[in-house]
Amino acid sequence: MDGEQGQRPDRNDRTDSDGRRRGRRAFLGLTAAAGVSTLAGCSTTSGTVSAARRPPSVPESRLAEGGWEQVDDVTRDPAFEESFGPVTVTAATRTLLYEDAALRAAIAEKTLGQAATQFSTFFASRVTFDPDLTSLPAGAGRQQLLDQVESQSRTQFRNRLQEAGLAPVERVDTGTFDVAGGASARLTEYEATFAFEGFSVGVGEEEITIEGGEIAVSGHLAAWIANDSVLVAGGAFPAENFARAVTKSPSEAIELSVDIDLGLTPAAYREELFGLMRRVE
Repeated sequence: MDGEQGQRPDRNDRTDSDGRRRGRRAFLGLTAAAGVSTLAGCSTTSGTVSAARRPPSVPESRLAEGGWEQVDDVTRDPAFEESFGPVTVTAATRTLLYEDAALRAAIAEKTLGQAATQFSTFFASRVTFDPDLTSLPAGAGRQQLLDQVESQSRTQFRNRLQEAGLAPVERVDTGTFDVAGGASARLTEYEATFAFEGFSVGVGEEEITIEGGEIAVSGHLAAWIANDSVLVAGGAFPAENFARAVTKSPSEAIELSVDIDLGLTPAAYREELFGLMRRVE
């Protein structure tokens, strides 16, 4: 029956009581863009969690003071296998994901509940190996394993940003930075754009519509060897503020205006994220 069946409605769309349809991108939301079970792995096989697969150590007091909350803890065991001569190494991952709940609450209050989604995320993953890296003869395979983890992590991080509605996602820079214990991490920076729909604000009996648009998002991912395992840490945050001024004249004698300024501070978010990433052990 060609033409009889239209597209199925998006399950994330909803129709409000006043009949207006709102999409899943009602404003700005990063969702759980990073820190997922496949972040450092390339296998889709989920096995039994081993007691030896320990989580990464994160700066818990710093997270608590900053208003961050843990939203997920995912293990993939095994994640992948790699052979180096007669030795076969099996890898497993443990990932902790956090969101800046304090920022979410502040923005929700400023927008009268119109924006109540994740704005900033932080994740940390530990990739453990059997046998562990310190047991490999003459350090054989250490660099290759780091390369594989970093490559897979980059791919999965990019995919998660795209699945969160960000496009295009582009890798814009690579470098290094120092982390806990004096190690040097390999850092990758991404830029993306989030397109969001508009929303309406009631002023008395009138309604003023704030048009949608785009906002830049910055993502960062670091990977490094830490004794017997590989650590991966990163996150994403808004890379610019959102401010709008809208005026409506329902009559010649009346002029209504609404000023929206979320007060987003990208430089502070970057500093906070890097401070968390540096303290992962």
